[in-house]
Amino acid sequence: MTLENLLWDNREPIVKRWFEDVLATYPGDSFAALARQEDPFANPVGHRLRVGTRGVFEALLRGQQGEEIQRHLQEIVGIRAVQQFTASQAVGFVFRLKEAVRAVLADAIDDARLAAELAEFERQVDRVALTAFDIFVECRERVSQLRVNEVKRQVSWIVDRLNRRGHGAEVTQVGPGEA
Repeated sequence: MTLENLLWDNREPIVKRWFEDVLATYPGDSFAALARQEDPFANPVGHRLRVGTRGVFEALLRGQQGEEIQRHLQEIVGIRAVQQFTASQAVGFVFRLKEAVRAVLADAIDDARLAAELAEFERQVDRVALTAFDIFVECRERVSQLRVNEVKRQVSWIVDRLNRRGHGAEVTQVGPGEA
């Protein structure tokens, strides 16, 4: 039996284990809250994590490395990028897939014939982690740009108010770069 066959045959327990490992990275009671409710409207974060982990795993098994995996990673990393995670914490969940595979397939992967296939699968997981990091950086850049735009908007509003307030008095108008 090939590793690919083992992964397909055991995808449910592997994905379940990986999903639970991802939830374990959340603090306190978050694990129970995210795992308990499967309804996407009652628990959008848990739902996106569940769908994203399954999607990444199945895309890996189908040999899809491009847009398909990125789309599923975006489901997960997009959430983690706006939460209080460091970069390593936000993308480290990808490496937990290796642990989930090794835990579920513990007896089968001891077979020396599967060693090369397992090593290749783990290299693919490493590439997925690098893609997750790229997505994380893009998300953080977007959040930073949103913050900068909001500050600019607020400063512009304040300058506008100061200019209107001083319209009747003898006050020199203040420009955006002079405030």
